[in-house]
Amino acid sequence: MPQETINDGIFTSGLRPVTSLQHAKVRTEPIKWPNDARVAVTWTVIFELYSEVAPDPTWGYGIEDAKKALYGGRRGVWRLLDQFDRHQMKASFLINGYAAEKFPEAVVEIKKRGHEIVPYGYSSPRRLETMKLEQEKADIVKTLDILHKLTGAKPTGWVSPDQFPSNNTLDLLAAEGMTWNGDFPNDDLPYVVQAGGKSMVIIPFSRECDDYEIYGKNLEPPQVIADYFSDSLDVLYKEGATFPKMMNACIRCQYFGRPVGTKALDNALHYGKSLPHVWFATRSEIADWWVKQNYS
Repeated sequence: MPQETINDGIFTSGLRPVTSLQHAKVRTEPIKWPNDARVAVTWTVIFELYSEVAPDPTWGYGIEDAKKALYGGRRGVWRLLDQFDRHQMKASFLINGYAAEKFPEAVVEIKKRGHEIVPYGYSSPRRLETMKLEQEKADIVKTLDILHKLTGAKPTGWVSPDQFPSNNTLDLLAAEGMTWNGDFPNDDLPYVVQAGGKSMVIIPFSRECDDYEIYGKNLEPPQVIADYFSDSLDVLYKEGATFPKMMNACIRCQYFGRPVGTKALDNALHYGKSLPHVWFATRSEIADWWVKQNYS
C-alpha cells in the first residue's frame, strides 16, 4: 500500500519517546474489515492497582488513588463482567501484574468469560519510560509470567501503563513474542512497525472516550462518556462507508465499575449495537485480521 511520511522532528520529544519515522506513516488506501464493517470498535477495560506512590505527583497516583483502585478488584471488575455478559460483548482487559497477584480469581474469571487478557505493566505508577533497560525488561517479563501462570496462555499484545513506553519497549516486547502494541494515540487505524527485527501491529489507543479523562479527572457526568462515544462513532461510521476506521473506548474497573457508570455504559453499548455495520472486536482480533490481510 502507498505510504507517506512526514518530518521526523516532532516525534523525538522526551515526554513521548518515539524515534522512528515508522510511526509517521499515513495510509492512503482504504482497508476492509470482516463482513464489510464500517468501524471496528474495541472496548478497553483497565484493571489496575498501585504497588507504590508515583514519584511525580502530577501523574495522579497518590494514596487516595491507590485506595480507590482497590474497588476495581473488590467490586468493579465483577459488575463490568456481568454487564458485558448481558450485552454479549467481549472486551480487552488491560491488567497490571500487581492487580493479578492481589485478585487472581478475577483474572481467571475474565479469561473464563472469553475476554482478552492484555498485560498493562506490573503497576500503573511504574512508567517504562523512566526505567533503565534491565529494569524495564524485568518488569515486562515479570508481568507476562504472572498472567501466563494464572490463565495458562501467554498474552500476544501489550499496553504500557498510561501508554508511556520507552525507546526500548517495542524491541523488548518483540523479544518476548508480542505481536501488537497499544501505546500510540496517533491514528484511527492500525499500522505495522518493525521492532527487534520483527513486525509488530500498532493498535492505536485514543483517549477521547475515556472514563478517567472525562469523569475521573474532569468530573463530568458519566452520561457525557456515552455522548462522546455516540458522537465519535457517528463520525467514524459515516467516514467508514468509503474508508473504514477503528475506535477505542476505555473504562476502568475503579471508575465505571461503580454503579454511577452502569447506565452510561449501557447506553453506549446499546447505541453501538444499534448500527448494522460495526465490528466489535478485541485488540488481538483486530491485530490478527490486520496481519491476515497483509496490511502495512
